[in-house]
Amino acid sequence: MADLKEEDTPKVKFEEVLLALGGLGLYQKRLLCLVCLTSALVLMHNMSPVFTMKIPDHRCKIPGYDNDTYAIQDEFHFMLINRSIPLTSTGDFSKCTVYGVSSNHTSSPHNTTERECSEWVYDQSEFSSTLVTQLNLVCGRQLFRSHSNMVIFAGKFAGAFLSSMFGDYFGRRGVYTLMMLVMAGTSVGLVFTFNLPLLMIFRFLIGASTTGSYLCTYVIGMELLGKKHRSLASTATNLFGVFGTIVATLIAYLTRDWQYFQAGLAALCLPVIIGYFFIPESPRWLVSKGRHKEAQKTIDAIARVNGVSLPKTMQVELLKAIDQAVPKTSKSKTVSPLELFRRPRLFVRYTLVYLSWIFLMMCMYGLMLNVSNMSGDVFLNFTLLCIVDLLSVGFFALLVDRAGRRILLVGVTALGGVACTATILPVLLGGSSWILRGLSLAGRFCIRSAITTMYIMSPELFPTVFRSFGLGSCSMMSRLGALASPYVADLNTFITGGWGPALPQIVFGVTGLVTSFMALFQPETKGRNLPETVDDADRFGRKPEDTSTSPEDEELMRLPPAKVSS
Repeated sequence: MADLKEEDTPKVKFEEVLLALGGLGLYQKRLLCLVCLTSALVLMHNMSPVFTMKIPDHRCKIPGYDNDTYAIQDEFHFMLINRSIPLTSTGDFSKCTVYGVSSNHTSSPHNTTERECSEWVYDQSEFSSTLVTQLNLVCGRQLFRSHSNMVIFAGKFAGAFLSSMFGDYFGRRGVYTLMMLVMAGTSVGLVFTFNLPLLMIFRFLIGASTTGSYLCTYVIGMELLGKKHRSLASTATNLFGVFGTIVATLIAYLTRDWQYFQAGLAALCLPVIIGYFFIPESPRWLVSKGRHKEAQKTIDAIARVNGVSLPKTMQVELLKAIDQAVPKTSKSKTVSPLELFRRPRLFVRYTLVYLSWIFLMMCMYGLMLNVSNMSGDVFLNFTLLCIVDLLSVGFFALLVDRAGRRILLVGVTALGGVACTATILPVLLGGSSWILRGLSLAGRFCIRSAITTMYIMSPELFPTVFRSFGLGSCSMMSRLGALASPYVADLNTFITGGWGPALPQIVFGVTGLVTSFMALFQPETKGRNLPETVDDADRFGRKPEDTSTSPEDEELMRLPPAKVSS
């Protein structure tokens, strides 16, 4: 191949490389399927605590009575319960205390002193067994249930940090494989967990591995899809994530046992692990590390699978584009991520991005907790949640490429904030529980749409050399909001009175409105080339980018057409 001087060669961006390779060809579709399957599996694990950690109705076990059950068996059994279990102010049997009675159940109790119980009986109408009933995580031990849920978010925090750092230094493909193996191993281990310390360890690893594996595949998918197809990738991954939630609900409904349910999730890890043999290393990342030969091999593989035969002239252009896609300084030294925050413009931009992720994730998980605590059947409640999530994905797909990322983010966060804040009216004025449920689901719809928008907008704001770091750090920051969400959702237990039930929704509403305001200061990313360097990111959004045919596109179109293999 003859050498080509830079002044003799038109500058071709990596977006044109992808266009020349067939755009959304068979190779990219295969990769997108793997990203979607990973998203579905991750969402299944994310929602699993709703079923595995479900607290069923329960009360203290009658002391010394081995045949006790939550359901009343007969009149004699009812008499024993009355003699042994005190009543609460609402007229229900106590969940945490018993009378200090003797084991002679046929006589009257010799005293009515209450003491804490150490054994319980549980309602098995919804689930025959959960981790809560297995480990008795109720009453004085109920805080450990909260700890085990918080450990998942701590794991996600760590997973986002590790995957972003290792993904940028060691490559996305290797980190993805490691995270998937950890996910599969811990999923199997959870099936045989019968003590609290082991539960904490496994749930931390599940949180880290699910977040790490998803971020790696998502970044690869975003970098191998052109700007015209990135919104499609985001929509598809979110859609499959919702389907994963539906599948998880169906498995829980059919099994009604936490061990069988967890075993089902573990079995579904196998097909995704096989994806290692189909997932490539990101050419953009290889180029950013100066590994041109490996990047060229990946591009050749994409062309071969897509049935595209590139003429020699176009091969010269693509090689030149690869060389131009990375800043020259990165070939000789590694640029620190701190460079992103040394420039005032980028510092403000990424700070607002991080704050938006914190607020939105706090709202999403908080609203999820609120929906799961609604009265009624747990399977019906989460079916409604899934329907709302499906509608939000469709809404996003309809508007993201028409309205643009920024205006969509501004709109849905504002509407979500209004819907959440409006729940104060039925709480203070009195109203049907369906009104509260409808407003809560409306807030969930808007916040879920906002997060879907952020997942596509955030990586578009970061340069290629730090894109994995950028998305990973956004995910890491979002976990701070997730960690706070249970406490915000429980504000009504800390502050009683007429305003109590409305306080969580007010917090979610205010944070939604603040996020909408912050989104006004972000640049529009729709139809724009991804920034390759820190300088590109700093210039990004300073003036409207021409989305019409660029000189590079025209130059590329003047090249000999690619031949499609039959």
